[in-house]
Amino acid sequence: MKSRLGLKAELPVADIVKEALELLWQKRADVIRMFLPAIVILAAVDWASQYFFPQNPDAEVAVFHPEQLLFMLASLILSVLLATACHRFTLLPKEQWNASAIHAFGRQEFRYLLRAIQIGVICAVVFFAVLMLVMTLVGEERAMVAAAAAVMLMLYVWSRLSITLPEVALGQITPLSRSWKLSQGNGSRLVVVVWLVPVVMALPFWLAFLVEDRFGITSYLAAFGIYLTTLVSLVMLSLSYRFLLDFSELEEPSALQAAEVRQPAQQPQAAQQSQAAQQSQAAQQSQAAQQSQAAQQPPHSNGDEHDDSDTNRATKPTDRSSDRDDSSSRDDASSRGSFDA
Repeated sequence: MKSRLGLKAELPVADIVKEALELLWQKRADVIRMFLPAIVILAAVDWASQYFFPQNPDAEVAVFHPEQLLFMLASLILSVLLATACHRFTLLPKEQWNASAIHAFGRQEFRYLLRAIQIGVICAVVFFAVLMLVMTLVGEERAMVAAAAAVMLMLYVWSRLSITLPEVALGQITPLSRSWKLSQGNGSRLVVVVWLVPVVMALPFWLAFLVEDRFGITSYLAAFGIYLTTLVSLVMLSLSYRFLLDFSELEEPSALQAAEVRQPAQQPQAAQQSQAAQQSQAAQQSQAAQQSQAAQQPPHSNGDEHDDSDTNRATKPTDRSSDRDDSSSRDDASSRGSFDA
C-alpha cells in the first residue's frame, strides 16, 4: 500500500513492539487501574474451569462438562471488554477511555464480538479448504505438511483481517474488505505483530502449564501471564492500525478521526445553547431589575412636592438678588434727592 504522496507503507515491527511496551510502562498507573481487575478475574475463571473440571491426560477423548459453558461465556465476555477498552486506551484521548476494562457490554462491544466471530469463521474455512487441497495433492501420508501450510495461510488471513478490529472498537461500521485493503503489502509483518511476537512472549507461561501442583497456583499464574501478553498484543495491533491508517487512500473518515472530532463537533451546538440560555437569563434579570426599580419609586404626589422644593431652592437666590437690586435703587434715589437739595 502507498500513500497519496507515493510513499510505501512498511510496518515497522520493531518500533511497534518498542512503542507498545513504552506506552504500557509510561501509563502503568492507568494500566493497573483499568486492566488489572479484568486480568485477575479472567485468570481466575480459567483456573476455576481447570480446577473444578480437570481433564484426564490418559483419556483418549476429552470429556466436556456442560457446566464449562458458563466459564467459557464469562471468559468470552470479559475478553471482549478487555480488548475494546485496550484499543480505546491506545488510540483515544484520556477523556474518552473506559473507566475500567470491566464496563458495560454495549453495541460497540457486540459488533466487536461479531467481527471477531466473522474472522474466525473465515479463517476456519480457509484452514480446512487448504488442508483438503494440499492433502489431495501430496497424499494423506504428508498430512503434517498439509496442516502446516493450512496453519500458515490461516494466520496470514487472520492477521490481515484483524487490523480493523480497533476500528470496530471505536464505533466505526466498516466492511471487512476494508481490512484487506488497509493491510495490503504488510501481511507478513502483521503475522509477526499479531501472532509471532505474542506467542514468543507467552511461551514461558505456556510452559508453566506443564508444572503440576496441588492447588493449581502455577496454572493461575500462567493464565495471568498469558493475559498480560495478550494486553501487549492488543496495544501492538492498535498501533499497527494507527500506522497503516496514515497511509490509507480511502476517502471516508476513519473511526479514529471520527472519535477524536465527535466531541469537538458537538461543542458549537452546546455553545449556542449556552449562549441562548445566558441571554435569556440576562433578559430575565433585566426585567426583574426594572420591576424592582419601579416598585421602589415613590408615588407621583411625593414627586411633585419634591419638584416644588427643588424649584423653591432654585428660585431663592433669584429672590435675594431682587432684594439687593431694590435696596440699591432706593439708595440711588436718596442720594439724588440729597444732591438736588
